[in-house]
Amino acid sequence: MRDRLSMLIAAVLLAVVTVTSYWYSREMRRPTVRTPSTPGTPDFIVDRVVLTQFDDRGQARYKLFAEGLSYFNENDDIDLTRPRLVSLLPDQPQLQASSATARVTNAGAQVLMQGDVLLQRAAAAGRPALTIRTERMTAIPDEERFSADVPVLIEQGGTRLAGAAMDYDNLTRVLTVSGGLRGEMAPVGR
Repeated sequence: MRDRLSMLIAAVLLAVVTVTSYWYSREMRRPTVRTPSTPGTPDFIVDRVVLTQFDDRGQARYKLFAEGLSYFNENDDIDLTRPRLVSLLPDQPQLQASSATARVTNAGAQVLMQGDVLLQRAAAAGRPALTIRTERMTAIPDEERFSADVPVLIEQGGTRLAGAAMDYDNLTRVLTVSGGLRGEMAPVGR
């Protein structure tokens, strides 16, 4: 009797394991139904962000600070609240860019900054600090290029320029201002 009871328990346990394995394999093969996200709704949101970008040699290139970050998987865009980008390149004067909001597109290749945009390059090699203020600016971080198609105010030393648009290449230090250019030039030192 005892042997029969042991065989019956073993058969029941084997049947439970077989049925469970079969059910588990069926569930794993069934496609999961994902609820599509509503267009324009972020997939995740992060508060108080600090991100560092490194070059191929492991040197820090930039540090990004933001009060908020929203990521949209539908187009791989990122919205930033109160972003501030700081360059960390040792052979370049420090560059800082900040704004009220920013949208990062094309996997970080382009950044549209809006609201109280401020671009500052530190003084270096006998050249005074450069400050550019505008309401909207497009940045291409990998090329260190910045452009605005709205009015800009530029200050360097005692010189002030205002124009309808501008392009700035931080690597070559070439600043082009266009449209309704007005300015005050500082006297040349003796």
